Amino acid sequence: MEIKAVRKQKGITQQRLSKVSGIDQSSISRMENGKQSISLKNLYLIADALEVSIESLFRGDS
Repeated sequence: MEIKAVRKQKGITQQRLSKVSGIDQSSISRMENGKQSISLKNLYLIADALEVSIESLFRGDS
């Protein structure tokens, strides 16, 4: 999962992603670092907040 790479390419902080997606910042951090699995719902929320496809979160491109 390449959430962190896509987020950084877009110039978005974890805090901003948290606010836009509704997922708490600590969960985003754990997901980005592979310490927490990501649900399909959260994957959709993150992709929507980053304005990318779910597929791009696997490839790491924006």
